[in-house]
This record gives sequence, C-alpha cells and structure tokens, in this order.
Amino acid sequence: MFSSKLKIFTDFDGTVTTNDTWIEMGNVFIKNKSAWNLVISDFESGKIGARECFRKECSLIENFDIGIFNKIIDSQKIVTGFREFYGFCNERNIKLTILSEGLDYYISRILKNHNLEIPFYSNTMILSDDGKSFTIEFPYSDSDCNRCGTSKRNLLMNLTSDEEVSVFIGDGFSDTCVVHYADIVFAKKSLASYC
Repeated sequence: MFSSKLKIFTDFDGTVTTNDTWIEMGNVFIKNKSAWNLVISDFESGKIGARECFRKECSLIENFDIGIFNKIIDSQKIVTGFREFYGFCNERNIKLTILSEGLDYYISRILKNHNLEIPFYSNTMILSDDGKSFTIEFPYSDSDCNRCGTSKRNLLMNLTSDEEVSVFIGDGFSDTCVVHYADIVFAKKSLASYC
C-alpha cells in the first residue's frame, strides 16, 4: 500500500552515473578551458541560467564528432548499488523517474547500454545531418525562470499528487531548486553542502 504512494526522482549525471557525461564530452571537444571555466563560473554564481550556459558551451565546442562522442557515452559507468536500487524499486512497484539537466541522446544510450528501463525528462540534443554539430532544445524549461534548462521543480510537482510522497536524489547545482519541493531528499557532493 505505501509503495504505491511513493515516487522517487533522481538526477542522472554524477548520481546514476559515476561521471558527468557532458563534462567528459567538454573535456574532449572544448579546447579553450579558461573560457569554459568562466562560463561554468558564471552559471554557478547565477549570472547566467542553464540555457545560456549550454549555448555558450556549445559555441566553444571544436571538431565535434558523433563517433567520438558515442565512445565517451559508451565508457560511462553507473554508480555502485544503482542496479540493485533499480531492482528494489521495480520489485516494490515504486515509480522511479530521472530528472536531468543533461541530454536525451546520451541518457537514452547509457540506460540502454546498462539494460535499465527508466523514464526520464531532460534537454534534447538535435544532431546535424553530418554528425559534426548539434543544437540543444529545452522542452521542459520554465517560461518564467531561466535558471534551469529542465525544470526539475515543475516536473516533480506535476508528476506527484498531494497523496504521494516525493523523494529526490541528487548531487549538484542543477538540483538546488527541486530540493525545496521534495518531501525527502538524499543529497551528496555540493548538493549536500547546499542542503
């Protein structure tokens, strides 16, 4: 009875996976590290929102190659214990959903690589026909707030009824809005410090 009232939401990069796939991609395709660090600093200080951050980061990408990106994606590992946690949720019919500031392209591929069937909400990667560039769309953004590309807060609130208990699991800056609205929070890294 209780399990049907529980909904668990988790961040993806650094929470489900051991590393942040976007950062790993940037380490390969962004050569101007000082410019990239400045963009990240502006984002973390609140000078720019996630959508502007993504656009600026994309403008710094050089010689993008989808084949190399796929190799980066395929090297990603999931955190120790996550597969067991996934099984625990499935056995008890507890709804598990990923809310991510990352990109659908790599999330989908990583989940498939690890035989994990988990619904997710994220930003959308639009690959060019030649596979040498991409753009990003933000289907789950909040029109009144530019802080996030994917509004985890809105998604958690819209996907949870008043009778359900929401649990959020996260690790970083993109999770700071949603934790104010979750009933229970499991936090690590910078999100733990924030909480």
